[in-house]
Amino acid sequence: MSNIRDLGNKINSLQNMQKVMRAMNMIASIKLRKLFSVQSSLALFDRSIEETRMDVFNAMQDSEHPLIKGHRYIEKIHIVMFTADKGLCGSHNSSVQKAVTRIVDESLEKGVQTEFSCIGNKGAHYCSRKDYEIFQQAEINERVLNREELEKISQSIFSRFMNNEIQKIFAVGNIYHTTLFQETTTLQLLPFFQTEEEETRGHQPLETEPSGEQFVISSAAAYLRFKLHSMLLNSYLSEHSSRMTAMENATNNSEDLVNRYITMQNHARQASITNELIEIVSGKEAMKG
Repeated sequence: MSNIRDLGNKINSLQNMQKVMRAMNMIASIKLRKLFSVQSSLALFDRSIEETRMDVFNAMQDSEHPLIKGHRYIEKIHIVMFTADKGLCGSHNSSVQKAVTRIVDESLEKGVQTEFSCIGNKGAHYCSRKDYEIFQQAEINERVLNREELEKISQSIFSRFMNNEIQKIFAVGNIYHTTLFQETTTLQLLPFFQTEEEETRGHQPLETEPSGEQFVISSAAAYLRFKLHSMLLNSYLSEHSSRMTAMENATNNSEDLVNRYITMQNHARQASITNELIEIVSGKEAMKG
């Protein structure tokens, strides 16, 4: 009987967990649905940002400014790390952490130091455990999503680059493609650069106002700010998409486990009934004898 009771307790516990997982799935899907209108224009927004970067680089590629040519010596790089505030979202956080660890290891081999801006508590906790240098951190709340806090973060990072305290800026986070597919991406934000594919394309002359150094500085500051906001929205979409998928998978797995425990409980109950019948029959036969 104790075995039957234990199985019953396990079934009740799993069914209670299923209620929580279904609720988390529903909350994630609601948050994801609210951002679908943003997601539809996010790809176009990203494309426009990258086209602007290419135009600026092409217009000023003969300039010796650090934003175009880069700093002469690379001593420290800055990594903006986008994770979630909470777990239970599949590999959303761990994939970013692995990508960051690779960058740090490669930098250490070259004698280059790293520092972090952590957007999301999970990234900050990971950097603390690994004893990485954290320059600043922020939770993903309404102020960050509405760019108020993110603009301050962007400005402080840009100032450090201009003062040659850091020589490169990277962003690491998940890019949302579909509900079932998110891609962990590492992007160099500053200094400006050209990919091999972009080098093969032709470009038209660009007239700028204001001209020269001021144009490069204002363009780079705007590019950094907009790109960080784009990465944040992608990360936020990926988080809730991953959580929705993870909770759905967990619910299905727990349902399979519940069915298995119910089968085991039925077998145990049937065995108990059979044993009781055998005892009754045996007792009756003994009384006859």
